[in-house]
Amino acid sequence: MSEYFAIVSFELNDKNLLNDWKVFSKEIDEDISQADGFISRDSGIDENGKVYCLVKWQSEAHQQNFRKQLEANENWPKTMERFGTIANMSTMTPNNLEVL
Repeated sequence: MSEYFAIVSFELNDKNLLNDWKVFSKEIDEDISQADGFISRDSGIDENGKVYCLVKWQSEAHQQNFRKQLEANENWPKTMERFGTIANMSTMTPNNLEVL
């Protein structure tokens, strides 16, 4: 199995929500750091205000298992609702890459 990157980019609903994103992003870091197969997570913003999140996993299977666990969690809808108040969901672009 090869290591695996999950990359997501999106715009904020409003550039004034950057601090809200930073708080939410730290909460994500705390949750994801406990996941089986998790390696690292970084988040950044470009000069146009687009946010990028890069999560590295030991394998694609680890990433998919974590995603299934999230979606099965009873708090998932509330988490996504909160995320939607910060992120413009229509600009979200997910990419998944196998590390060569």
